[in-house]
Amino acid sequence: MKKYVASIAGAAVLSCAGFLGFGQLEQVVQNQGNDQVAHAASNEVPVKGTKEATTPAKPMGGLSTHVLDEVKGKPAPNVKVKVYRVNEEGKMKYLHTAKTDKEGRVGSLLTPKEMKEGTYEIHFFIGDYFDKQGTKGADEFLDEVPLRFKVTDPKQHYHVPIVAAPGGYSTYHGS
Repeated sequence: MKKYVASIAGAAVLSCAGFLGFGQLEQVVQNQGNDQVAHAASNEVPVKGTKEATTPAKPMGGLSTHVLDEVKGKPAPNVKVKVYRVNEEGKMKYLHTAKTDKEGRVGSLLTPKEMKEGTYEIHFFIGDYFDKQGTKGADEFLDEVPLRFKVTDPKQHYHVPIVAAPGGYSTYHGS
């Protein structure tokens, strides 16, 4: 693993890894055109008492959502969302209610333990959201938006977002 130090207007800028003391760093100067670029190489041995940064594991299973306000081009906070499980006869069993956070997300609408193979519906109360924003529109077209989808692999994480405006919405199987 390499850590880099760049020379900008004669001042060296060290990477965070260098400041945090990961491994022993050695500097190598390399000519690139008219500029000299300094690189720091690490032997990848962390200093005692420190941990190497790792990429967090992707969630396994469960259900999340995200609501984007197409009018503002931003996330939609405080949108009420309900999730239901739909049985083979089409009857719905209520599971949970949540509200989107300031980034328009509900990170765990269903936990991996709650996720089972079958059909689900998420209801987005988008009409209430646009009414509070003052952008609902004269015709008050959208109200409660239901999205029905199938879970075929309950170990997979399902992310079901929508992009909404007062007069329409779109959705996709997110990741």
